[in-house]
Amino acid sequence: MPTLSRILAVRSTWVAAAVTLLLVVFFFAKYMLDTPNLRRATLEDEISTILASLRNGEDPSRLYEFRHYPGAYGFRVFDRRLPQTRRLIATANPELFPSLAQLTDEANRNGEPEITEGFGRLPGPHGQPAADRWVMTDHEDVKNRSYWLQVVMIGDPDWRWRSVMAGEMLDHVVVPVLSVVPPLVLAILLAMRYALRPLDRIARQAAALGVAAGSGGQLSPLATERLPVEFYQVVSAINAMLARLQQTLSLQKQFTADAAHELRTPLAVLLLQINELPPGPAVETIREELRGLGMLVNQLLQFAQAEDAVAQQHEPVDIGAVARKVCEDLAGTALARRQEIEFDAPGHLRPVPGHAALIETAVRNVVDNAINYAPAGTTISVSVEPDSRVIVEDRGPGVPHEQRELIFNRFWRADRRRSAGAGIGLALVRRIAQLHGGNASVEDRDGGGARFVLTFAASGRD
Repeated sequence: MPTLSRILAVRSTWVAAAVTLLLVVFFFAKYMLDTPNLRRATLEDEISTILASLRNGEDPSRLYEFRHYPGAYGFRVFDRRLPQTRRLIATANPELFPSLAQLTDEANRNGEPEITEGFGRLPGPHGQPAADRWVMTDHEDVKNRSYWLQVVMIGDPDWRWRSVMAGEMLDHVVVPVLSVVPPLVLAILLAMRYALRPLDRIARQAAALGVAAGSGGQLSPLATERLPVEFYQVVSAINAMLARLQQTLSLQKQFTADAAHELRTPLAVLLLQINELPPGPAVETIREELRGLGMLVNQLLQFAQAEDAVAQQHEPVDIGAVARKVCEDLAGTALARRQEIEFDAPGHLRPVPGHAALIETAVRNVVDNAINYAPAGTTISVSVEPDSRVIVEDRGPGVPHEQRELIFNRFWRADRRRSAGAGIGLALVRRIAQLHGGNASVEDRDGGGARFVLTFAASGRD
């Protein structure tokens, strides 16, 4: 999942790109809708190109647009301004130009006008301004010589405006955007990151809280120091819910433990007194039910005490030795059902930090479950992997895919008539595994049957 800083960075980048695009569209529309301004900029670019040719000692009349579009582009260059001293030194397509008298209203003593700088529409054939005929006069110095340049353009068939537009975009969009927008976006992101530091601290505390909830640890409240008002209100509400939840969990565990303790004594008395009754089918049924109820009470007590037990006793556990002991203890039960238990584990395993008795209970419940569901004459395989996994495989009917999560719910049984348990054993197995940083799952075994996998978090020490 992306971090909030990354989301803000991506969205800020998109905003910057959108602003850049809007600027491009704005200036493009501005020039395209303002024809005189676009033509002025195009003629200024033509003058710059002609001056560059003159500075390099080249003939500007050989430029592409003057040779290939003689009816649209033209120029002439004078070396003086006054009529008595000026001389035409370079020209291209001079027939496009009217006389100087048509371009200016000023005249000297001899009746011939002086050359003046300016931009305007080029007069048409009858002396009237035409729609898209433009002329510009400019004065420049080249190599200690003073030149007067006149450039004419009728329409723009060579699309000379494109290079002008590119230059304008570079000057008015690209350069400002690159010089202003990235530093501004970076400054905004840094300010946001600094402002969101309390939220980052809360996120780390919430992550630690999730680990504590999964491992049965204390649900510590989130810190409220140096928080903005909005964050403070949210954190205060969460802390209130955590306090309520912690109180509810404590009451629930205490109630379960008290109820289990209170039920154990009368159950033991009933089991003793039932031996005084005459033997018969009804007595055996009552005895089996009482034994099942006693198992339920013991499992409820283990469930209620599991989290406190892990919190109070946290020591390295040899998971291989625990699994081997379980197999040895249940070997007689398996033989009575004409089954075999095979065990395999590497010689050296990393210890699992936790509660040895609870881990033994989890492995015992899974192996006992496999013995109950595997048919006679089959083998139950128990193996311990180097990554602290305990795998129990049987050759029984397996677990349907839609029931693989349901079997780990408390009090859930697929067939209550065929099952003698109370539906607590596998729920207790998964909870013990979670309290040790792992999990419990079931999958299909190759060749048929079920494959239970218990994972535990191994320590980093050998």
